[in-house]
Amino acid sequence: MLICPNKTKYFIIEKLIYRNNLTHSQIEQNDEVTAFESDISRAVSLGIIDNKNYNFNDDITREQFCNFVYNLVNPIKELPIFKYERAPFDDTNGNDKITVLYSAKIVSGKGDYIFSPNDKLTREEAATILCRAANYLDIELPLAKVDMSYADNSEISSWAVSSVYSLKTLNILNNTDKNFNPKANITISQAVSALVRLYDKTSK
Repeated sequence: MLICPNKTKYFIIEKLIYRNNLTHSQIEQNDEVTAFESDISRAVSLGIIDNKNYNFNDDITREQFCNFVYNLVNPIKELPIFKYERAPFDDTNGNDKITVLYSAKIVSGKGDYIFSPNDKLTREEAATILCRAANYLDIELPLAKVDMSYADNSEISSWAVSSVYSLKTLNILNNTDKNFNPKANITISQAVSALVRLYDKTSK
């Protein structure tokens, strides 16, 4: 009997059954399911996430993503701690991880003293944060390749283009189809997988 411990794996399996007409035994050995389970297990063992009790198919919030990025970056290269006369954000409920990432220029706010921690994160926003984290970790980012353009390239914001294609070249954050879907929200599962791939680049 095939057991589905969380929502994301359920959606992956549902897609494989109804779109690809796979049997349960084939699904248990399917690369997509195996990769998902591997990424989540590695993220826990690396301390990027604290447990597996997330609805991984949910869209990730800005605060959740910051927590995960901090958990990845700080053990590898300690992040700076600055003392501010006034906290940079009024709406982060004292989350020091956000403040530290802001100090390291890995994340930015949405206005004067506003971070909007509960807002969902788009794929292009995630790409820019991942690239800044990569820069902080001294990971060499390749130049974007013209022949790698997504079909929806015109929808990618100008400030995100270089990040999107650098991550595509590094196979950290991409799509299996011809579109990147820059304005779509990134799921917890997608974010965790991207962070695990980013970690792998630090050891090369």
